[in-house]
Formats: sequence, structure tokens, C-alpha cells
Amino acid sequence: MFSVNIFTAIIVLIMGIYDMSYAFNRRKQLNNKGGIRAFMILGIIFTIAGIVMIIRYLLK
Repeated sequence: MFSVNIFTAIIVLIMGIYDMSYAFNRRKQLNNKGGIRAFMILGIIFTIAGIVMIIRYLLK
């Protein structure tokens, strides 16, 4: 389908982990629940995408 660069996969994975940690650290703020949920969803998507990209690179 498409070729995957290992550096892109690592950056996407790091970005996903960072988004999830940002949401996890801000979860006690009661006034910004929508933003926290959005960061958690984006973090999960980026983390899964990064793992899939690394697997695709290793299987190439």
C-alpha cells in the first residue's frame, strides 16, 4: 500500500504517548473535560497508528 519511514513512525508514536500523558495529567481539572477527552482520543489514535507503522516497517 504505502511505504513507511521508521522516523515518521517513531514521531507519531511519541506524539500519541505525549497526548495521552497530557490528558492524564490534566484529568483533575474540572473546567476542561472536553479538551481532555479530545487529547485522550487523539493520543490513542496516534499511538495505535505509530505501532501499526512500526510493524509495517519491520515486516517490509
